[in-house]
Amino acid sequence: MKLRVINMLLLAALIGCTTVSPEDTPTADDLIIRTGTSFGFCVGYCVRDYTFRGTAVTLTQKESRKPPQNPEKTCQSTISQTDWNALKALANLENFSEQPERLGCPDCADGGAEYIELQSGDKSHRITFEYNGTIPGFESLVEALRAQRAAYKECP
Repeated sequence: MKLRVINMLLLAALIGCTTVSPEDTPTADDLIIRTGTSFGFCVGYCVRDYTFRGTAVTLTQKESRKPPQNPEKTCQSTISQTDWNALKALANLENFSEQPERLGCPDCADGGAEYIELQSGDKSHRITFEYNGTIPGFESLVEALRAQRAAYKECP
């Protein structure tokens, strides 16, 4: 059903316009965005990992203590193509890779940690930083991913 709606919108765009910009055409790419939060001194599901592959989102919730008392939970959802395009526009792997892998003191004194990892093909880079902190030059990406995480906090 979704594919039919997208095809109809594309057809309407082609009929109404003489040219179609590359931004209007869905493309397959190999960008994967991973993000998440963790709290070391926490009881329950204190680790949340999100994987964005196109419009598909996978959330994994797990405990930080070893051995865990509860089973890991994994669930899937989707985001809109518009949201995915916005995330892709903010995710510049080349510039992102120039940042250090660790910023500040993530999860020191149980302040929590966040991470963002960008992967394209065989190249990936992960930055872990203090919870509610940011990555210089990538503040918009950090905020956009926080908004996505806030919209999808728990597995049912």
